[in-house]
Amino acid sequence: MEFYSVKHRKKVEVPTSDLKKKIFDVTGKGGNKMTRYAVVASTKVDGDMVNLTKFVNKETFDSLDSPMA
Repeated sequence: MEFYSVKHRKKVEVPTSDLKKKIFDVTGKGGNKMTRYAVVASTKVDGDMVNLTKFVNKETFDSLDSPMA
């Protein structure tokens, strides 16, 4: 899966085996509750260990076989 490293200002390809799924329950403006789906990964970019997060839609989230973070 492709992520973007803000620190290094470039796209990074992370193997599917290194991904973890995470669900964020957030409260928006006006008090409405929303569920956000994300994929997180820890990987090395140019020798630095970085944590990457990518928000995805529910269909993509459900299609991944990765464990929950």
